[in-house]
Amino acid sequence: MREVDHNSNSLEAWKEQLWLTYVRLESKSDAPNFYGDVLEYFRGADSLSLVNSTSQLTERTCHHIRADGQEVLLIAFQIEGRGAVYQDERVAETEPGKLVFYDSTKPYRLVFDGPFRQMVLRVSHATLRSRSHGLRGLNARTFQALEGSAGVALDFLKSIAHRANEIGSRDLQAMVAVAGDLVINGILSQSNDLAPRLRLFEKLRNGVSGEVRNPEFGTSEFAVHAGMSKRSLRRLCAENGTSPGQMIRDARLQGAKRELAMGATVRKSITDIALGWGFNDISHFNRSFKSAFVCTPSQWRRAST
Repeated sequence: MREVDHNSNSLEAWKEQLWLTYVRLESKSDAPNFYGDVLEYFRGADSLSLVNSTSQLTERTCHHIRADGQEVLLIAFQIEGRGAVYQDERVAETEPGKLVFYDSTKPYRLVFDGPFRQMVLRVSHATLRSRSHGLRGLNARTFQALEGSAGVALDFLKSIAHRANEIGSRDLQAMVAVAGDLVINGILSQSNDLAPRLRLFEKLRNGVSGEVRNPEFGTSEFAVHAGMSKRSLRRLCAENGTSPGQMIRDARLQGAKRELAMGATVRKSITDIALGWGFNDISHFNRSFKSAFVCTPSQWRRAST
């Protein structure tokens, strides 16, 4: 997919470019020699871009949200310069080596006092599926971007940016979902103030992957594994926008996706991998995989190995 480079030396042109690349918003600057450049590595509902600009105030208001109802997370990795994100009555100050995310469904302000560069991953709520619920209350907070899962995510995104011209759009979309998962894992691993029930939910999500290889593992078995009643399990899942059955399917799909990407399993058939992750119906597996990751299992394997 071809890179698209947009250079703007006027605020009006810059604002239009931000609208096209991200969401509707307002941008103001007192910089005497204003400049702004957005390099889009790939475009679509999910996108990756590099922003290079100077001092400004960028704001998304309730009016913008009513006019443009896109539901996306904007995950910004600070490369150079400093800035601040204001959302939900919180302020996150960013500097090189840090990341912050903000939600397009809520008003926010971005403030930069001088030149800056950011790599921005724009990922839709639909791509993240129920994982976006686990981030409630963590927007407009600063996180380390060079360590752990977040560091792996940044390296992965830089690799995608470097090779974007060689990768097809379907494969790019699947890779964005992987990058989004890595970023979320990095954020959650650094969050010590998660609500107890959210922490329990994430613990169950991460712990169930070892059980779902058994095709007989269903809601009843999940409840026993979790040490709670089926009703309590359903309630906990509903609070986080999913269901026990969906969590099991997601864990199986994620497991199969990881295995398909491993070079060591290149001689193992897709059918064997699907069966090994608890799927009895291969047609259902193929449909579910494509629905979740916007590509077929064979396309994902070719792109990853």
